[in-house]
Amino acid sequence: MSRTSRALAGALFLSLAATAARAQEAVPLHKGDLVRFLTGSTYSKPEIAAIIRRACLAFGPTSRDYQNLRELGATTAVVDAMKTCTENNNKVARAEIATPAPIRPMEIDLPYRSVTATAGSVALYTVTIHRGPTPLSGVRLLLHGSREIAGGAHAELNANTDRDGHATFSIPAGTTAGNTSLRIADADGVEMHGATDFVLTTLPASPGLVKVSPQTIDIGASRGTRDIIVTVADPFANPAPRITVMLKPYPPRGSATSPTQITDNAGVAHFSVETSPLQDGDSLVVSIADRPYATLHVTAAAEITTLLLEAERKLSEGNVASEAAYDTVLAVDPNNARALVGRGYIRAAQGKYEPATRDFESALRVNEDRATALTGLGYLALRRGDLTTATARFDESLKIDSTDAGAATGRAYTELWRLDPRQAPHRAAALASPRPVSYPADAARQLRAGIDFFAARNTASADRALTSAASTAPAWPDVYYERALVYQAEGRTSQAIADFQHYLQLRPNAADRDAVSSRIGALDRSPTKAFASGILPGGGQFYTHQPILGIVVLGGVAASAVWALKSTPKTFTDPFGHPYQNGSERKNLVTGAAVGGGIWLLGALEAAIHASSARGDPYPPVAVGAPARKSAELPRLVPTVGFEPTGPRLGAALSFSIR
Repeated sequence: MSRTSRALAGALFLSLAATAARAQEAVPLHKGDLVRFLTGSTYSKPEIAAIIRRACLAFGPTSRDYQNLRELGATTAVVDAMKTCTENNNKVARAEIATPAPIRPMEIDLPYRSVTATAGSVALYTVTIHRGPTPLSGVRLLLHGSREIAGGAHAELNANTDRDGHATFSIPAGTTAGNTSLRIADADGVEMHGATDFVLTTLPASPGLVKVSPQTIDIGASRGTRDIIVTVADPFANPAPRITVMLKPYPPRGSATSPTQITDNAGVAHFSVETSPLQDGDSLVVSIADRPYATLHVTAAAEITTLLLEAERKLSEGNVASEAAYDTVLAVDPNNARALVGRGYIRAAQGKYEPATRDFESALRVNEDRATALTGLGYLALRRGDLTTATARFDESLKIDSTDAGAATGRAYTELWRLDPRQAPHRAAALASPRPVSYPADAARQLRAGIDFFAARNTASADRALTSAASTAPAWPDVYYERALVYQAEGRTSQAIADFQHYLQLRPNAADRDAVSSRIGALDRSPTKAFASGILPGGGQFYTHQPILGIVVLGGVAASAVWALKSTPKTFTDPFGHPYQNGSERKNLVTGAAVGGGIWLLGALEAAIHASSARGDPYPPVAVGAPARKSAELPRLVPTVGFEPTGPRLGAALSFSIR
């Protein structure tokens, strides 16, 4: 029946006129006619009921027929019309024959004849299909032209109407700005009355690509105006017209204004900048809606600036060859503080501590940026392992500029390595670059607070401080490592594991990667589960990754069981003094069961103790204000099994070490 219905529905448009004529002539309807009406979209349910009342039926419907037709969508009105005809012996009233209800065509309503969306987005367009006041559901519509949208779906979109006759197309706007003509059509080819075409207009997305030419302004000896061209495009390279672009001088001075221009249709803004208010070292920041996109550097000595920028680029890449680039800058300008500091970092990373010290101290005497020079001296002391001097230098720098990220970051490192020497392997990673990576000063202060709170065993305050630091500096590996230790101390195992894993993601080449991975594995193994796994002899050892010991425990229990179940014959003496045997007995049953049970219990206890001790002590080895002391590992209980001529021998070894 379903195959016949689909075939009839596909030919519905071609037989529309003949069907309407037969309905008006009051030709009784067959069961196939009802199936065609209910599965098609030509007539609404009230219209089908009216057709039944006008033509009646050419068959007597059974209860099964009513059930099948309801499953196809027959409403109460349709069923009532069928029952009325059946009760009247399928005789149609004169009024129904004389005045057949007109059949209205399918109509479409568009909300608007154009829709606008930005490149890379999706436009939603909802149309309504109805016949007169009756909405039509289940009508499948196609959107011709949608495959032509540049960078769009590359396919013809479709949508189906809901019970209210609404069909919504989700139209990818594509990646190229422009107009696309679209037309809606019925998937079965049924003609619709009303406008079916509209236009999709794809606009450029928000600015994403900004190019400025030239990239450097050389004010030189002669002042005047300089022409600057700014080209603005969206992420898909569509020109962004009518965008307001501003050039903000940095640092701002006096009443200097920020010139603005609006991009033309090609996304280009032209500036003519007066250089008289600008000074060497200034910048012009290209901003759109207060967001910086590019920077033009201002210099009075193009050669020095070019050399210095090249040297600092190499420094940021960790290229020690930048020392020669700084030498070139200093040959032209011996008092260039930036070049002195940069070369100091390079020399310190190479282990040239004395020359590096002279460079930083020379930069201090220039008095141009004392905080930066003091920060360099602090990192030099860190490389030499002199935490006391490093602390003093970083504190001096922060007194000058409390927001200095480099000094704040270095100060946090000195506090971390002073209170927790176990984290010494992290030092090489933190100081891997000649100029170490800096993090926001606020994050560094929160890390220091968290370190101090944790050393004082105040885990709640340490948690709050470290969480704040992670929020401000989400890429700082040491923050997550320290917070993982706090979570471990608080018993929040899953969160500790997550932070240790995040630490390894941020620092994939960490020197302590194997140790951290082992700690994660130990945290993932519960002492309770280890003990419970010991229900199976040796299972606790296998759970805690001690397979050899697990085999020993399993073998000891098995051997004890064999020994306990060993039977020996009973020997008796008759009245004449002759020995004889009668029956057997298990002399070792109680002892063997006790030995096996003891091994079993000791194995479970050892697994639980090992799972707990393998996690390590999260706290720093020395508490704030407390004298230095040695820390001891938790004791380990190791079952031992031996065999003697008289049977198995059970023992236990208590293993511990002091570091």
